[in-house]
Amino acid sequence: MVQLAIWLLVCGAVVWWWRSRIDLCVALVIVIWSLVPAVGGHHVIGISNSGIAFHPSSWLVLCIFAGQLFLNPTKIAATLARHYLVILAVALFALGALATSMATGSGGTRLLIDQIVAPFLLWWLIVAFGSGRRRFAVVLRNAVLAAMAVQCVLALTQLALDQIIFYAADYERLTWFRPETFDRWMGTADSPLVLSLGVCVAAALAIGLRGSLLRFALLGLYLIATVITQSRTGTAVLSAIIVYAIVRSRMAPWARVLASAGVALLGFYLAGSAIFAGLAARFENDTGSANARALAFRFVFDNAGDFLFTGQGLISSYAIARNAGLETSLESSYLMYVIDTGFVLATLYFGCQLLIVCRHGVQRSMPGVTLAAVVATLLQHTFSAVAFANFSGTLVWASLGLVVVAWTLPGVDLGAGPRSRPTLQASSSARSGRTAVPVERG
Repeated sequence: MVQLAIWLLVCGAVVWWWRSRIDLCVALVIVIWSLVPAVGGHHVIGISNSGIAFHPSSWLVLCIFAGQLFLNPTKIAATLARHYLVILAVALFALGALATSMATGSGGTRLLIDQIVAPFLLWWLIVAFGSGRRRFAVVLRNAVLAAMAVQCVLALTQLALDQIIFYAADYERLTWFRPETFDRWMGTADSPLVLSLGVCVAAALAIGLRGSLLRFALLGLYLIATVITQSRTGTAVLSAIIVYAIVRSRMAPWARVLASAGVALLGFYLAGSAIFAGLAARFENDTGSANARALAFRFVFDNAGDFLFTGQGLISSYAIARNAGLETSLESSYLMYVIDTGFVLATLYFGCQLLIVCRHGVQRSMPGVTLAAVVATLLQHTFSAVAFANFSGTLVWASLGLVVVAWTLPGVDLGAGPRSRPTLQASSSARSGRTAVPVERG
């Protein structure tokens, strides 16, 4: 508890020192989550097996929100007024999940805070203090790009050394990690698929970078790292993002040809390298992954009546899957939340995320932001992304916060300079009935 108290004092100091720079606070949350996996959070807070063993970043978000609730209650309240349906929906889900977990004794308090409450409060902070402020959005975007680039370099280093560099003892406590045979490197994420999701989101955000050289350098690095994670879905999604970036980005014809040639050469190299061998093997033999997903869907469908209005409590889906004879988890965040909280609450929660994208995704202020939000909200359902403590929930809600902020900005393309539509915000505000937000020109 002493270590936790010290960390809370550090969080309090950050909140006070950066009380007028919430963008830096939010960026710090992203950086800490990327550098400290959930399995290693106890090194910072000194607690591992406890209902309050939240990730250090979750504690930081709670402190930031509490501090701003005291220092800037008007902005917090204004966001509540503008987005009351979203906030009400997530609050109902969180309260329902907590009540179900307490009634069934399933536990899951850490999951509730790390994947639902703290990430959503981060979204609230982003929307409250980022709306109309381009600099805020750029700082957050760049934090994600830098954090994922560091993770990619770390994954490459792990591949070269053939070992986990940091938190090795913590990873070895995980049931699925076998250091003598494991070859899917993940940086300091909590699983290779979590890193793959983060890299795909970062790749989408990279589309908005102004410089073509930096943009495609990052995309190439992200592609290599995704191949290292051996995520088939992630590799396919990132490849599609690269093609989209080549087709849609504004650049000179010679630059487009050069970028296409560079990507083709990188793909040719990867296809013939040892890096690609593990991914190719998974395409040839998925070790029953596809069958496990089919069985999971069939199990939930056959027992849908048992989980219509109530679930068995957070993290209960793992035990239920084992009791049903499944060799893996349900491999879908949505299905796992259906088991944990019930069909109604799970649909309310994830449906709310999709509605945010649909409502605010039609924007041209920050290229790649809408794509990043779509990628984040959809990829989380291809594995148990937000059904255990990791970076995914924070990344999903940060992406959703970015798309809302981008929606409030005038139509300026960060990748190609100002557009000739200076009255975009005013005209679209008039069409949609939304309240125009003052724009920071930084």
